[in-house]
Parts: sequence; structure tokens; C-alpha cells
Amino acid sequence: MSVLAGGLALCSAVTFAASTSAQHHAAENAPQETRGAFSLLLHLVKQPLWVTGQVLAVVGLALHAAALGLGSLSVVQPIVISGVVLAVPVRSALSRRWPWPREMVAVGIAAVGLAAFLVASHPTKGLSAPLQHPAMVITGLAVVIALLAGLASRLAKHPTRRSFLLGIASGVLFGAVAGLIKAVLHDLTHGGIAAVVSGWTTWVLAALGVAAVITNQHAYRIARLSASMPVLNVVDGVVAIGFGYFAFQEIPRHSPFWLMIQVLAFAAISVGLFVVARLEDEQAGEL
Repeated sequence: MSVLAGGLALCSAVTFAASTSAQHHAAENAPQETRGAFSLLLHLVKQPLWVTGQVLAVVGLALHAAALGLGSLSVVQPIVISGVVLAVPVRSALSRRWPWPREMVAVGIAAVGLAAFLVASHPTKGLSAPLQHPAMVITGLAVVIALLAGLASRLAKHPTRRSFLLGIASGVLFGAVAGLIKAVLHDLTHGGIAAVVSGWTTWVLAALGVAAVITNQHAYRIARLSASMPVLNVVDGVVAIGFGYFAFQEIPRHSPFWLMIQVLAFAAISVGLFVVARLEDEQAGEL
């Protein structure tokens, strides 16, 4: 993967981190009567902070797409999801304070995990266009899993568990969206607008993207950030890596030693995500 692709992925990650904080704050403070999906969305579109978060999300998406156009899905996506942790020093600078020691520990764990994962993974370049059958199967499975997780969240009584399940649903959808973005970019560069409009990936991408955003807002609304954000990002990364492996033939190192390093490294990133989410909750509770 080129240095430019990695840089764009990191910029996208930091932008998404700022967007996540803004969206969560706005959704968490929505009135209790905004229970339905459209009721919540109608309330949020009137909130300047939420709108700002969406603008940042669009910028982050553009940077994300540019990174996917230059680099492999199985490498770009881990950088993007780990940006929630790596953005801690940036947020501290904007708040004119030194990072908390625990924040820096989380940053260190995630940074080491990310570096180890990128070195250990080192996937093959893969295909420029996805294999249609695997792409359809993965997308279909993502939809089924998201629907099951969403249904389970309705049956769950505890807010934290409901938010956790919605985080899984959102993560599955966002992971599939990342793969579909790369597919649409191929259609655009090789077939132009006509190929984009006529391809199934474009319309499925739009539908899943909207569903992922709405589901994510509900997860933010129901419980604290730590209930949904870590699992959302972990599932997002796993699904995106799977999409890259099966649909784009991006094959990582797969000897037992390198697979063990990749699993441990991804676990380190997950720990960093969880610690940062908990610290965000603590900070919000003090405000």
C-alpha cells in the first residue's frame, strides 16, 4: 500500500473520530419522546452539532474512498477504525489540555497493535474489481446479521445490551459499505457514470449506508459510547477484511505465526477502542 493511501486513511480516521463525538453528543441528548428512527432523525437534522458531525462524516467518507482507491481494503479499514483512538492527541490539543495518562496508554496500545497488524498482515495486492458472487454473498450475509442483531436489540431489556447489539448491526453494515465503496470506485474509473448508475453495488451501497447511519444513531441514543463504539469498529474491521479476502482476493500472510500476530494485534486495537470509549463516557459524565 502506498504512503499516500495510508495518510489518507489516517486523515479519514481522525475526521470520523471528530464526527463520532459530535453525533453521539447530539443523539444522547435527544428528548425521550424521539423513540422512532424517523422521529430521532427529524430531531437531529435540526441540531447544529449533529449537522456538523455529518459534514465531517462526508469529508471523512471522501478521504476514506480516496484511500480505498489507492490501497487495499484489508489494510485501509484497520487504519480507519483505529483512528478513534489515534485522534486522542488531536482532541486534547483542540481542548487545550494535556492528554490523560490513561488516554496515552490507550493510544500506545492501539498504535502498537495497528503497526503490528499492518506488518503481520501484508496482504497481496488483490483484484481491482470484486468477484461478483462473493461480493453478493458477503453483502447478503451482512444484511441478515444486521437484521438479526437489530431484532435481538428490540427483545433485549437492558439499554447497554440493546446498544451493544445495535453496534454489531451498524458495524456489519459499515464493513460491507467499505467493500462496496471500493467496488463502486472501480465501476467509476473503468466504466464512468453509466457503469455506476447501472451497477447493483451503487444502490445497495446507498441503502446500507443510510441504514448503518440510522442504526448507529439509535445505538448512541440508547446508551453511552462505550456500549456500542468499540464493538461497532471491531465488527466493521472484521467484515471489511473478510470482504477484501473473499471478494477482492487480498490474501494476508496466513502461516500460524503471522495469523497469531494478526489476531493479537487486532485485539490490542480493540482494547484501545474500549478504553477510549470508557474515558469519553467519564468525561461526558463530568460535564
